[in-house]
Amino acid sequence: MHLLKYTRGWTRRHFLEQTAKGIMAAGVIAPLLEVLGNTGSCEAAYPPELLSIEAYTKGKLKAGQELNAGNVDVVKDLLNPGLYHQIKNEKRACDLAPTETRINRLVDSAFFEATLHNKGKYKFGSDGNVWTNDGQPWQGGNPFPEPEHAEQVLVSNTLSWGKRDAGGYGVKVWDTDAAGNVEYHYQEWYVEWQTVGRTQMDPHPYQPGHTNQIRYFPALVTYPEDLVGTSFLQIWYYDQRRFPLFYGYVPDLKRTRSFPTDQRFEPSLPGDITFASDLWMVGDPLLTWGDFKLVGKGPLLATPASGREGLNKDWSFPLVGGATGKKYFRTHLELIPETYCCELRPVNFPRAPYSKKRVWYDARTQVPVSMLTFDLAGKPWHYKELCLGWWEPKPGMDWPDTLPNKGFWNLACDQNEDLQSGRQSHFSWFPVIAGGYKPRILDPSLFEEYCSMDALRRLGR
Repeated sequence: MHLLKYTRGWTRRHFLEQTAKGIMAAGVIAPLLEVLGNTGSCEAAYPPELLSIEAYTKGKLKAGQELNAGNVDVVKDLLNPGLYHQIKNEKRACDLAPTETRINRLVDSAFFEATLHNKGKYKFGSDGNVWTNDGQPWQGGNPFPEPEHAEQVLVSNTLSWGKRDAGGYGVKVWDTDAAGNVEYHYQEWYVEWQTVGRTQMDPHPYQPGHTNQIRYFPALVTYPEDLVGTSFLQIWYYDQRRFPLFYGYVPDLKRTRSFPTDQRFEPSLPGDITFASDLWMVGDPLLTWGDFKLVGKGPLLATPASGREGLNKDWSFPLVGGATGKKYFRTHLELIPETYCCELRPVNFPRAPYSKKRVWYDARTQVPVSMLTFDLAGKPWHYKELCLGWWEPKPGMDWPDTLPNKGFWNLACDQNEDLQSGRQSHFSWFPVIAGGYKPRILDPSLFEEYCSMDALRRLGR
């Protein structure tokens, strides 16, 4: 008989004890970062029970099986409460996938290489921001890959959302009612452009003249026709105490407006339930929030690498759940062996509708995968999930000529639900959207084309 040293009960107690003591060290059998750096895989850091849903559930569930209302209670402890509600009560079904262990399939390779290269190089300054030991801005990679407290996990999120120097993405957005009926449909073009912490694009690690900033984030509506040319631009300061410059342009009025700070908790377009504050889970400068704490540590079912599985030829997702049977994207879930659940509160937003939010991070990469926010009464409100995956050409799948044939890691979809009203907003990546916009990564021309209001006004009618 083979006796399991690390049973489900043992690992649960291990993570509960670490959380209670505030211990952040990742890896159960061996230090996680050391294992990842030496082998490129997390396998040697965890026992088999944390690397396989079949082993974790003792055969009750396995990869390739559907997770639905009939069997979801087997893994209730592995789910964000928002996702559990969707599967248990809203007829959502997900497909279970094998656990991805290769680090180059879990985060951008150049970002991880910079993490290893720059390890030990960073500290929090007296102003609360991240600086190198000799006082320079962040130079790329995860600044605290072996975190000692929650703020070190969270700051990696705000310094770099997509873990890449630059990218332009066309998405299709659907806003639905509680049953899953589509009320609004948009097509939008987004650009993420890093000015510091650059790892691949020249010049790096800094864009000359922009070391006081961290990113440009323009967005352009390309559908429906009556909103074509409507655009938004955020320009983030490096100083995480300062709110970004936030502009909007309405082509019919030929007018640019600035958004006040408290509008970070309001939808940008009719029907949308998402807030600017929730972009990539932590969409505000980190030091505008506070009371950071680790509230949980352990395995989680989410989508850190299998986000592209099951897509249709045009990159659309099959639909499932809700009264219509078409409310949610049908996505894959895999067992993440270890996550950090970090809590934060909007201390510098006196009129914020949130009391707090909780974000789950894959401990292997510190990439956010799941979020739950709470209203002022402390009741769960907004659930959000990010589905990430490995992108490469596949037979029978559309592949735009603007993307490399070499594989890369990237976001696949973003799903959001107001748990109190049942309304939802979700979007996914597409090979082309209205206006002919196609995805581009590491393209130096994106800055001149989109990263100013003059550029966005030129694109408006």
